[in-house]
Amino acid sequence: MMKDKKEEGGDGSSNIQAENVNVYNGITYKDAKEIALDVFNSNFIRLKSEAAQIAAERAEEITEKIVKELNEKSPESLEEFKNPAMQDALFQTQKEYAKSGDEELGNLLVDILVDRAKTQERNMLQLVLDESLLVAPKLTVEHFDLLTLNFLLAQTVNQRIRNLESFTIYIKKHIIPFADDLRNERTTFNHLEYLGCGHIRVGDYGQLEESFKRQYKAMFSKGFSLEDFENEVGDFENSKTFIMPCLHDRSKFQMNTLSDTVLEEQMTNRNINQQDKNKLKAFFNKTTMNNNEIRKYIISIDPKMESLFDLWNNSSLKKFELSGVGISIAHANFRRKTGETLDLSIWIK
Repeated sequence: MMKDKKEEGGDGSSNIQAENVNVYNGITYKDAKEIALDVFNSNFIRLKSEAAQIAAERAEEITEKIVKELNEKSPESLEEFKNPAMQDALFQTQKEYAKSGDEELGNLLVDILVDRAKTQERNMLQLVLDESLLVAPKLTVEHFDLLTLNFLLAQTVNQRIRNLESFTIYIKKHIIPFADDLRNERTTFNHLEYLGCGHIRVGDYGQLEESFKRQYKAMFSKGFSLEDFENEVGDFENSKTFIMPCLHDRSKFQMNTLSDTVLEEQMTNRNINQQDKNKLKAFFNKTTMNNNEIRKYIISIDPKMESLFDLWNNSSLKKFELSGVGISIAHANFRRKTGETLDLSIWIK
């Protein structure tokens, strides 16, 4: 907890505490915390003896986290504590943590609330974040992880993947943390659907091998010789700009593009005619691993991926289409476990 510090200065001077250095002259850390605790104490149900003490301690703990996070990341957002809508969102977070004491839920709610405080305009994102604070306490950690995996594997492309090393880091740091102890139960997805986190659609996103290939095709090249490339694609102007040394075998070459989508953009930007476009796309497909080879390679990075392949390919996870609430909870869980932040406004507008 923060300790009050007495400071002295001459007439007209301004003093800045070392733990509260903000070039912002609105509501202070201490003021925000007092407002937040007053909101809880004024609204929470009256409990008896030991239960009341436990609830008060949990409320102070979660309030400290909230104010500290905002003070560090967006001190100007502390001003939102004066607004009724924000106080209601704040109380929802305090109330749920006071009841459960679940640390993982508490951290997730803090993450959502920080985003909510920074979203001052009443728009779709603010509404979704408010609803997420109500829905998240009705979910388990397994639900959080399933939403996050669906979000990462079906909705996002990691633009920092440029080689096998960065792909390995992506698997180990962005996927594996969410892949433990997941079960294939229909009721799990029915519950997520019931709470408005998304819906089970008629179609699906395809096998997980296909999803990886669609997003990161360059990671699965089998390689080819320069002679093979010239024989099948030709030697038209700038054709060699489409190839690079193979990531898996430096004695060979591979297509110098991350995915089919990126290849299409590259060909259009270089004014490649349709005939040569078709040759490049066909050669890209021909020299890429098949699904079994892709699966085997990814499992070699981390054996835990085998159970994720089985879960995705044989459950409603590949059919689940996230709502805004599902995306915001997935994003908060992703940040909670990885420490990395994505821009929610890309998906929720």
